[in-house]
Amino acid sequence: MHSRFDAFLKTSLGQQLECLIDTPERYIEYAALSRAGVPAITAIVADLRARFPDITEDETARQFCGAKVADVMRRYHHELLRVRGRVPGGYFTYGAVWSPFPNKKTIDELLGELASMPERVSEAVRHFPESSWRFRPDWGTSFSLIEHVCHLRDLDEVYRGRLERILHEHMPFLPDIDGTKLARKRRYQQQSLKSAVRRFRDLRSDFVARFRRLSRQQRMRVGIYAGVKRLTIENLAEMVYEHDATHLQEIEELRTRLSDAKR
Repeated sequence: MHSRFDAFLKTSLGQQLECLIDTPERYIEYAALSRAGVPAITAIVADLRARFPDITEDETARQFCGAKVADVMRRYHHELLRVRGRVPGGYFTYGAVWSPFPNKKTIDELLGELASMPERVSEAVRHFPESSWRFRPDWGTSFSLIEHVCHLRDLDEVYRGRLERILHEHMPFLPDIDGTKLARKRRYQQQSLKSAVRRFRDLRSDFVARFRRLSRQQRMRVGIYAGVKRLTIENLAEMVYEHDATHLQEIEELRTRLSDAKR
């Protein structure tokens, strides 16, 4: 999940919503709805209506719900089919539609996806007029386009550092990164989008090339992520892929919301 929700997840409401959304039983509902072509988030609408009337006007809480459902679906290897599908029952007008069945990628497929990410980001950027590059939505908690791209660039430096530490240290501690704080600290809004895209392309090419040189045994080396999760280098590649997918989805949602605002 995007780190912009880290602060919300520490709140009582955030923890209550996480308990509602992230359970094995819920995943069964999400998967069933996905096979019918219905947004997975529809599964929680009735419970939200009954137990969480307070989030009707809380955009951040509703964004969190969507992000958390997406987090579950990616964990179970479902792929995003459409950013927008109609959600019945209120609370959400639209929700993401996911693939009917899981599709766990091989390591070669995963690396291919990672290698293609800079071009996918470049293609997404082409759909935004330059005047909107620094537009940060005032709904909930969101990044501008330039913040998304700078974040992807900087996280690739973090991923490369994690890879090298796992390779050369015995079960190193790998701290989590607060992307929202990093965006403020490095003043993403004042940076060059074109330069960020170029740098991201170089970093990602380097990361994928480094990964391809590793032996099977090296890929199984382990680090301790955020002090609680054992993470192999192959798991790290999966983490990068899921992080990429999250930001592509959010960039597409941003573009859609901007288009709606012009109507």
